Amino acid sequence: MPRFTYLYDTYCGWCYAGAPVISALVEADAEVTMHHRLLFAPDHAQRMGMGLGAMIEQHDARAEQLSGQPFSELYRENILRAPEEKLDSSLTAAAAALVHDQGAKVEMALARRLQKARWEEGRSAQDADYITEILREDFGVDAPLSEGQEPALNMARETETLMHQYGLSGVPILIMERDDTLYNVALSDYYRQPDEIVTLLS
Repeated sequence: MPRFTYLYDTYCGWCYAGAPVISALVEADAEVTMHHRLLFAPDHAQRMGMGLGAMIEQHDARAEQLSGQPFSELYRENILRAPEEKLDSSLTAAAAALVHDQGAKVEMALARRLQKARWEEGRSAQDADYITEILREDFGVDAPLSEGQEPALNMARETETLMHQYGLSGVPILIMERDDTLYNVALSDYYRQPDEIVTLLS
């Protein structure tokens, strides 16, 4: 059986586009190790009012067209067109770190729930109370987000090291290891038929 390494960021639009593919893989009991990158760090987080929102909206339209994933009007109004909204994935990275030891199924389920909060419900990246509520009510995690901050930074460093090792940039990245050979799997090949990813297991 092949092994997989998935490098992602919760707030990466293309990771959201490919999320059904990764979900299909982990639900098929594939051996998947997930690494959150913390692509959008708070130290240099940009605000949507600096022209970022308009640029992201163009990329989102392309991702929606290719993948069929919904990018709602609530998201566009509450996030992309909110001048003070920051592109900052530090809170969701901390949340991912708090469930990481529970395995890929749980971490991917959390990623998808947080993606729904953003792209369907239009929830802010800075809404710590809502992220904490999701962790508690949907995943039984009572720890504060602050406990996940340092592990999230460590995970981000590990992820960057892996990307350098593989000679890759950007996320999402799905690496398959089979018979001591590494393959970079293109999630876009499975956008419209996510369940077909399980053919890689045979």
